[in-house]
Amino acid sequence: MRDRTTQLLMLIVALLVLLAWQRGGLDLVLAGLLDGARLLWMVLPLLVAAFVIAGMIQVLVTKEMVTRWLGQEAGWRGIALACVGGALMPGGPYVYYPIAAVLLQSGASVGVLVAFVTAKNLWSLSRLPLEFALLGPTLTVARFTVTLIVPPLLGGLAEWLFGGRVETIRQGVRT
Repeated sequence: MRDRTTQLLMLIVALLVLLAWQRGGLDLVLAGLLDGARLLWMVLPLLVAAFVIAGMIQVLVTKEMVTRWLGQEAGWRGIALACVGGALMPGGPYVYYPIAAVLLQSGASVGVLVAFVTAKNLWSLSRLPLEFALLGPTLTVARFTVTLIVPPLLGGLAEWLFGGRVETIRQGVRT
């Protein structure tokens, strides 16, 4: 457990287990563990699929290809591709974060990754039908329109601010 994030999460787990023990004893601790196991069981197929996709991307897409199309040299073209990819990406964070991590390790730039994740969250085309149904077309179109500039703008800003530190960032997320 060299990873600080894992250490922090394990500390939070220990604190929550202690709090549950204090509030309800072993019964409450076991109830929490059982609820967590049920959630894991529900998302396990999604996690497996996401990590298989990430692995397949890693072996099928060469580092040279990622660097050419999504690396720092790609500039605004890479950020635009990342925005489109984020908008088209199905699923939630269990799907797109493993893919983003593989792209980072394969040579994608900081700006591309920020644009990808931001577009996924703001432009997700798979979410639009539900948004239309529940919020109506006027609000949906208004929300989508005012967010159009955000993913490419944040991608460009991230590249400008942090692009020179991409190798340090890559090292920080390697396991």
